[in-house]
Amino acid sequence: MGYIKAKAYLNQLTKEAINEYYLRPQLLATLYPSDIIRRMESKQIATLNVNGEAFVNLFLAECIAAINEGYNVVTNLFQASIGIGGVVSSHQLGHAIPPEELSVRVHLTQGAVARSSAAQLTVVVAEQPAATGPIIQSVINPVCKEADLLNAGQMVLIQGMRLAVKGDKTDEIGVYFTKTGSMESIRIAANELSPNSPTKLQFVLPREITAGEWKVKVATQAKSKSVSYTKKVRVTEYANTVSVV
Repeated sequence: MGYIKAKAYLNQLTKEAINEYYLRPQLLATLYPSDIIRRMESKQIATLNVNGEAFVNLFLAECIAAINEGYNVVTNLFQASIGIGGVVSSHQLGHAIPPEELSVRVHLTQGAVARSSAAQLTVVVAEQPAATGPIIQSVINPVCKEADLLNAGQMVLIQGMRLAVKGDKTDEIGVYFTKTGSMESIRIAANELSPNSPTKLQFVLPREITAGEWKVKVATQAKSKSVSYTKKVRVTEYANTVSVV
C-alpha cells in the first residue's frame, strides 16, 4: 500500500458546507518514457543489452497501430479503442469518408490494475489556504476577442474572479498598466470601470497607454459576498504580458 500527498482547499462555493475541504493531489512532475526507463534501470529491471526507451516507444507505437486498425488494446495501465463522433448522410454510405468530416478519437480508460492500485492509496493531507484575492484570467479587446492584444484608445475587458474594484482607499484601488522596463504605472480608477463586477472589468484604454508591452494589475479591497472592505488593498498581477498596438 502506497501514499499520495494531497492539498486541502476550504470549500467556499457551497453555503451549506461548513468546515469542508476539497482535495487535489500534489503532483510532482511529468514523466516521459525515458524517465520511466531510468526508474526501471535504478531497480535493475531493464537489462543492459536492451534500449529500454526504444522498446517502450516501439511498444506504444504498436499499440497505436493496433488501435487504428480497430483493436481494443488492454494493458495494466489503460484500455484503449477507437471512437467515432459525427453523422453521415445516406449518399455517403459505402464510401470512404475523409477524416476532417468526422471526429475520430482514441478513447482511454484506466486499466484494472491501475484502478485497483490507486484505490489502495492512503492520502496524506496538508491544508492549502484558499485564494482570497482577485484572479485575472484574461485581458482582451471585447470586439476582436483576441487574448493579450489590445488596441490603443479602444475597449478593454478583464475577466476573472473576485475582480470588483471597491474600497475606501480610492487613490490606491483600480486597474494598473505598467510598461515593460518602466517603474511608472497608469491607473484606471474604479469610477471608470463599467461593468465593475467580480467577473468582469471593462473600460476604455487611456491614451497614455501607447503601443508596446504592458503588465496589468488589479487592486481592490472588496470582499467576496460582503459589503465591508479589507483593511489592506489586495493586488494581483496578470501572468501574461499584454501587447498594445
